[in-house]
Amino acid sequence: MKFLQLTSVLTAMSVLSVLPGMALAAQEKPAAAETSVPLNYAKDQYKACYKAKIKWEGDSLVLRTDTPEWDSGVRINPAKGKKFLDLSKGKVLAVDVQNLSDKNQLRLTMHISTGSRKEKNFREAYTGIGLNPGEKRTMRLYLPHEAIFKIDAKDAHNLKNPLDTAKINAIEFKMIWPYEAGRKDLVHCRLSNLRLEGTPEFAKKIPGDKYMPFIDDYGQYKHGEWPEKIHSDADLKKNHEKELAELEKASAPAEWNRFGGWKNGPKLKATGYFRVSKYQNKWFFVDPEGRLFWSSGIDVLRTHTDATWGNKHPQWFTKAVPKDGLMPFTHWNLQKKYGKENYEADFFKVLGKRMTAWGVNTIGNWGADEFMLMGEKPYVLSLCDFDRELPKFKEVEVKDGQTVVKNSGIKFYDVFDPAFEDQMGNILVNRAAANPLVKKSITDPMCIGYFIDNELKFDRIMHAVMKAPADQPAKTEFVKGLKAKYKDSVEELNKAWNTKFASWEDVANNTEFPKTEAYRKDERAFYKKFVNEYFRICKQGIKSAAPHRLYLGCRFVGFRNPGAVWEASTKHCDISSVNSYANSIANTNRGDFRGRPVIVGEFHFGTYDRGMFSNSLMPQYSQEDRAVSYKRYMQGALVHPNYVGAHYFQFRDQPLTGRYDGEGYQIGFVDVADTPYPEMTKAAREVGENMYQYRLKGKLENEMK
Repeated sequence: MKFLQLTSVLTAMSVLSVLPGMALAAQEKPAAAETSVPLNYAKDQYKACYKAKIKWEGDSLVLRTDTPEWDSGVRINPAKGKKFLDLSKGKVLAVDVQNLSDKNQLRLTMHISTGSRKEKNFREAYTGIGLNPGEKRTMRLYLPHEAIFKIDAKDAHNLKNPLDTAKINAIEFKMIWPYEAGRKDLVHCRLSNLRLEGTPEFAKKIPGDKYMPFIDDYGQYKHGEWPEKIHSDADLKKNHEKELAELEKASAPAEWNRFGGWKNGPKLKATGYFRVSKYQNKWFFVDPEGRLFWSSGIDVLRTHTDATWGNKHPQWFTKAVPKDGLMPFTHWNLQKKYGKENYEADFFKVLGKRMTAWGVNTIGNWGADEFMLMGEKPYVLSLCDFDRELPKFKEVEVKDGQTVVKNSGIKFYDVFDPAFEDQMGNILVNRAAANPLVKKSITDPMCIGYFIDNELKFDRIMHAVMKAPADQPAKTEFVKGLKAKYKDSVEELNKAWNTKFASWEDVANNTEFPKTEAYRKDERAFYKKFVNEYFRICKQGIKSAAPHRLYLGCRFVGFRNPGAVWEASTKHCDISSVNSYANSIANTNRGDFRGRPVIVGEFHFGTYDRGMFSNSLMPQYSQEDRAVSYKRYMQGALVHPNYVGAHYFQFRDQPLTGRYDGEGYQIGFVDVADTPYPEMTKAAREVGENMYQYRLKGKLENEMK
């Protein structure tokens, strides 16, 4: 994911969204006990899935698995003779979860669905929880009832995936995206008191003729209320003055030096630049003064981003749509807040104070150049986010009996094209010539290092190679390697691959995948060569111009990469980088990392209680839950010996009706009106104040002090 384009594989999953204000549960505390209705399903409705084991202890279900498997967990099915579970009478689906492990952090999702994938009416909603050893909390899922959250107004921006909650296929408690290492008590938890809380407020559904417009002058949902909602320009200024007064009293964590490193901790060799080193068998950054540094960062620290388009739907807005069609609400709000048109310099001064007060020591990816040029905070830079000008793949397609060569559309480069090494191998030099910040970064002690690319499609490389025309440089290199291995004999290749090529020209023109183990072995060998070449050239592009700056990798989409990718990354990168949206990364398989350091480039949590239609890739029930989830994620990363930092995506909530690609999550440290979420800032401060002692202690505990 990034602030311009969503590329995470998790987008394939439906994200729970609601229309806040129609049912105000999102602003309320959990329903009182007297409104709670137990879901007393029969024990034979519970089915263990994918090597999980379940047993009953009184009214509690103990779930356990030691081996990570896709969707490992327990499924609650409809009763015998019934097609569905009925959850239509509740506002919230809740369950108490206790982590029974004495050493492992637990991550678990609660998932419901309706409809059928075959009939393409499938809808799903989920939430998740991360628990430290021994911890017990309640996991809550706000139920997006179709009867409430489908607006009858013409051209309404409806909830994307409302559920027919009277026809739920199943309730599941499971692991998703399994990247953990198998170990005892990987999942060992107690589930109890499964229940519905509250009553759906069907009476609060807004009639279609009363719905438009639904976005106010500040970019907020018009029909809802929540703490700190802006109702006037005076509110903006009042909130601003209050925050400024608080920031004037704030100071950095007492244990920090000017870089955010551990001022009172161990002293290593000072080099004048950031590097990585092991201390007590744990990886750390080492800051320019030789102090241990763990990177707690926030992505997209900018004035404003992601304006929503209003020209196609002017009826949505109380504010008139400008001629260019863009609705940059944050920009407008900041102009009012600071009382001037050019507010940027003032904003960045405040932003620096915010980072100090919040205990955040790193400007994460896609930060504003102006902010980094101030020289106050350590930062990372992205030299490119898939440079579309660099050599890419062509693809052969047969359509209507005609052979057509087109752009493949696969997000990867042809690394064997000489132009790739010429340009990527000199990327830092080229970027520095055009960008003052990049030029400064080469010698700037505040620059930690560089990312190159974001969420590339490593899983599509061999598809691109095989489907490419014969003159594609990568295809040529592949065939060249085959000739060498099979001693220039097509017959020997045919024997191994079980094919009938008449010549090497036929091999080069082939776009089909042989189904033999010999082919798969050759494919793996070339794949390894390909990814090694990619990382080698990228490293060259940095180190040739800045040998003392860190190469931070390419921001993998999660951990599901072949071993060859990890091998190449850890060989050439100073630090591998991963974007991982999950409730915990504490149990990540250390074997993937080959003993090398790793940084999380993106993670987040969101809710639906501040007037947003979509709550994030990792939905939570409330702002309080979101803050706890943030802290647990950071604790899991801090305890893991390979992680040297984690950066939160992103600074600001996305637009209510979505950015250009439709992504519109409540995920920020601040909202559209630039109002901070106190729960999140408090959690970040707690992490920042205690992270060094916590990391060295190496034990997962709720309290960080």
